Formats: sequence, structure tokens, C-alpha cells
Amino acid sequence: MRAETVRQIALWRYHDGLGCDTIADRLNQDLVKYPPPEPPGKQRARGAWGKSSVYEILRNPKYTGYQVFNRRASRSRHGKVNDPVKWVWSPQPVHEPLIPKWMYDELNARRQANRGSRDGNDPNTHPETRRTYVLRGLVFHGCGRRMFGSHRHHSAYYSCQPRANNRGRLDKYAGHEKAAYIREDLILQAVSAFYADRVFAPDRRDLLAADLATVEDHETRRRDADRDRLQRTLADLARRQNNLMRQAQDCEPDDPFGQQLRQTYNDLDAERRATLAALADLDAAETDVPVRPTGQDAGLLDALPYLIDNLTEAPEQLLRGLLDTTHLAVRLHADGNDVTLTIRLPADDLPLIAPNGGITA
Repeated sequence: MRAETVRQIALWRYHDGLGCDTIADRLNQDLVKYPPPEPPGKQRARGAWGKSSVYEILRNPKYTGYQVFNRRASRSRHGKVNDPVKWVWSPQPVHEPLIPKWMYDELNARRQANRGSRDGNDPNTHPETRRTYVLRGLVFHGCGRRMFGSHRHHSAYYSCQPRANNRGRLDKYAGHEKAAYIREDLILQAVSAFYADRVFAPDRRDLLAADLATVEDHETRRRDADRDRLQRTLADLARRQNNLMRQAQDCEPDDPFGQQLRQTYNDLDAERRATLAALADLDAAETDVPVRPTGQDAGLLDALPYLIDNLTEAPEQLLRGLLDTTHLAVRLHADGNDVTLTIRLPADDLPLIAPNGGITA
């Protein structure tokens, strides 16, 4: 398993909100760059990524750099995974993390809310599907449950009805109203005002101009960090190989210790070749420099304050793309008809987007 592959899976999951199936499909499009994992039994190898492989990577706490004990039951339950509250974490990281601990924790927190929800907003493949809901998977009730779309009286609604599919667990939703509804058109009106005021306000042009003059290329910085890490790995591998060579020189050809040293040397050499290949991929990626906006492109921002009048009329596919890109979440308060709208944007841009802190309405 390549470290770069694990990082890419986590980034797709965290920043793009992709499901395990979608991530597996992306990985399978380039098996040279993202070689699939090899199971202990070669006869079980599929030669491709599957949903379960992606899921196991995202759930494996050891990718955070910490050592985790008691993950599985050793004396009963046939080795099933224990409740995470029973896991024992090392006090400090024991190796370089591939997935930051804070990202791992947030991905786990999101998993329950997104369970059973497919990616995108394409129609359900069920033959009786008649319509789509532009806010599918983005609207939550105050109880924490994701609200589902329904259609009644020629209007789209989002509702939360825990008693309909939680028989036997009603104590968890004690005090919950029988059914909570909110109309889609009312949400979209609030969303339009929110984006026009908080995201695409009239000062966006000035902020973009300042950003173009000062911002560093994030991709360049990331590649530089990756290159430095890979070069340090190569230097460490060379040091370890030289040390093994010195020890092997004093061993007879049939000495078991010398044979083991040579095997270790060969393993390190294979790792060195893989690191060199990763460096080559990194250098090749530098040719794909994204096109950055210019000062002339900033003129398009002059029309954005009028978005409130037109956002609800935008094609559903384009509107959904905007909502997914900004990670919109709509939360209906349990004790009234108020909603809280939140979006998530790159951390580097937050000081410009919300200089007073917070992007919540």
C-alpha cells in the first residue's frame, strides 16, 4: 500500500465527501498510480479496488501515526472489532501519520450522518424513481438525523420521522415530534440569501485581487513537502543499505546471518525503487499546473451580488455542484422553524472570507 494512495483516499473523503464506492472507482481508473492492496492469501486478490478496501483504510486508526491496541476481540466474538471506546491509544505518535488524527476523528463523526447516502444527485436507479431532490443529504434535523425528501401537494419537502424506521429504539428519540417537515423552496430562498450575502458579497472582487497578489500556490507547497519527504526517505534507505553492506562483508556466503542481511538489503532496494518512482510521478505532476484566475476574470464577480435573484432558478446540476463544493449543511432546529446554514471552505481562505470569524447564518 503506497502512502500517497492512503493520503489521497483521505483527501477525497474529507474534502470532496466522496463515498467508498466512488473512491474505489476513481482508484481503479489508474491502477498503476494507485495499485490495489494485496491480501495475505494471493488467491483472494481481486486486482482492483473495492468498497471494503477503501472503508478499511479510512477506519484504520494506525494511519494516524498512533499505535492502537485492543481493536479486536482476542478471546471471543471471533475477532470482531471492539467498540472504539475500548481501544487503547499510545500516548504519542510512533510513526509519521498518513491521515492526521483530527481528520480521522472528523471522518468518523461524519460517517454516521452519511450512512446509506449515495454520492451526487443523480436519480435513484430504482425503476419507480420519479424525481430528484437538490438538497438530498444536506438537510439535518435537530435530533441529528438526516432528513429525507418527499413530495406532497405539488411541493418538495424534507422530513424527519424516526418512528417510521426505528422500531425498538424509540427511547433514543423520546420527545421527538411524530414528523418534522420543511419545504424545499423556503430552504432555497434562505440558501440564496446566504450565498449572496456571506459568500458572493460585493467585495469579492477586491478580495480576489488581493488574494491573487499574495497567495502562495498550495499545490506547489504540497509537492515541495512531498519531494522533501521522499528525498529524506531515499537518504535514510541509502544509509541503512550502506550499514548492511558493511556487516555483510564480514560474513561467509553460506552464513545464515549474512543471507538474512542480503534479503533485508534487497527489501530496502525495492523500497528505494518505489520511492524513486513516486518522485518521478511527482515531477511529472508538475507539468499539470492549474490555470489561475487573472485580474480580468475578476470582472465576473461584479454580477455575483445579483445571485439571490437567480440562484434558485439555476439548473439543478449546477446548483448541486455549488452546494457540494462548499459543503453546505442545513440544520433545522428541533424547537422551532429556524434553520442554521453552514459551509466549509479551505482554511487558507477563511481570514479573507470571514475576517470577523464564523460563516454561520
